[in-house]
Amino acid sequence: MLTEKQIETFKQRLLKEKAKTEGYMDRREETYDEGELSHYDNHPADSGEELFLRERDQALNELDEEFLSDVDKALLAIQNGTYGKCEVCGKDIELDRLEVIPEATLCIEHARAQEEEHERELDRPVEEDVLNPDETARRKELDGTDEPGQKTDAFSQVEDYGSSDTIADSEGNHDPTREQ
Repeated sequence: MLTEKQIETFKQRLLKEKAKTEGYMDRREETYDEGELSHYDNHPADSGEELFLRERDQALNELDEEFLSDVDKALLAIQNGTYGKCEVCGKDIELDRLEVIPEATLCIEHARAQEEEHERELDRPVEEDVLNPDETARRKELDGTDEPGQKTDAFSQVEDYGSSDTIADSEGNHDPTREQ
């Protein structure tokens, strides 16, 4: 259980971090003008550098916004009298954890579980979110058919029009026209 003095100390740290982060965001360069009216005579690397700088700053802004969201959440918990308690289980968050991460609102166990869940979500390709498993080759035979004579995958359908197989690719791996 945190004392009022500890809570006030954490509140001051959170407010200071919030002000510092907001200052970084305000001072971050927003214009990327190369100073020329035309990009005709510019080297592609100049445009590439400008794009890199924009993407970097966008990524930094996203991280800063996420951090500010966590800080605001912690400040709200202080206001509600729940600071220092895990949002999930209600147990006290360790003082050592709060000293390192004052914006923490989860105990170490639930923070790890949340991180593992997030990593599992990132392990799968994003295409899986939009693919319909009924339209893919799952549960199909090796030639792509569900039933004899029915071709369901794109390769089997395209192969009906011919392939680039040569005589050397045929069974037996020899040219039947050269047999004696």
